[in-house]
Amino acid sequence: MAVVLAATGCESAGSGGRTDARPTAAAPSAPAVIRLPPKAGPADLLMTREGTLWVAEPSLAAIAEVAPSGKVTQHPLPRGEGFAPRPYDLAPSSDGGIWYAAGDQLGHLSRSGTFTWWNDGPSQGNGPGEGDGVPGWPDALALGPDGTIWYEHSADGRKVFSRVDTKRGPARITRLNTQFAVGAMTRGPDDAVWFTQREEYDAKEREGIGRLTVDGKYRKWPLPAGSVPGALVSGPDQAVWFTGLGSINRLGTDGTLNRYPIPQATHPSAIVAGPDGSLWFTTDHRLGRLTTKGAMTLWPVPDAEELSALVPLEDGSFWLADRKTDTLRRFAPPR
Repeated sequence: MAVVLAATGCESAGSGGRTDARPTAAAPSAPAVIRLPPKAGPADLLMTREGTLWVAEPSLAAIAEVAPSGKVTQHPLPRGEGFAPRPYDLAPSSDGGIWYAAGDQLGHLSRSGTFTWWNDGPSQGNGPGEGDGVPGWPDALALGPDGTIWYEHSADGRKVFSRVDTKRGPARITRLNTQFAVGAMTRGPDDAVWFTQREEYDAKEREGIGRLTVDGKYRKWPLPAGSVPGALVSGPDQAVWFTGLGSINRLGTDGTLNRYPIPQATHPSAIVAGPDGSLWFTTDHRLGRLTTKGAMTLWPVPDAEELSALVPLEDGSFWLADRKTDTLRRFAPPR
């Protein structure tokens, strides 16, 4: 693997302020700040094409639905006999609803508020495939190249990748002869699914970026120790971009790796491809923009404390989730 360390070309901004996001028209009638219930701890955001914003609330075992008007509807997740479901990763559904991963539960929430779900406990949900296709503690999911939702989980001490839809339920794609943790998944520029992986069992290089094709072929690109890969997204330049320890990183499909340090940052939390052809990310109380040429700009977001997710809008603004203050903020970076 060729490794290129690139300088960041960072610009400093003054005061002012994606397991895949598409820019969606902003809703002018929605308030700029939306308060979620206390201890919601929003972990992920997803906006569907008609402008509905969905919010994963792990501490409440619920998913919030935010209408374009700003009205918030809470959807408590169904409960089986196992652990409380804690949603943390969302993916779009072709019917306008969403898919979610939540502890030992994997599920679908329709536009009408109906749940279809599976879990690993004695009560295995109400979805097709009940009994055999249990989800096995999915950590991340993404819309795959075949139109189904792909997710990763564990089975018999090994890493497994599976797919799911509401008609057939979960079905295995491949089982790898290893075990590791996955932080995020995305459909890549080459119609394969890419993911960040850490803590690979009994491996010399324990961190990397993985790739899985539709026929189940797996490949790993090792990363330098201490990279701590987290969120990732398919970029506009035939590459995947991912967050790391104090940095944003680019991995080309040819294996070329570039690292762009973020000033005064430790763990950036989310990254999306914006409508302007740049990569946008959150880190602590700031929104960041990184061009494919390596120019970085950071904006402090007023009153934000711990930004955890973001969604780009067509007008150049963003919805930002603040995990610490339990709020959603619409913010337009000054240009």
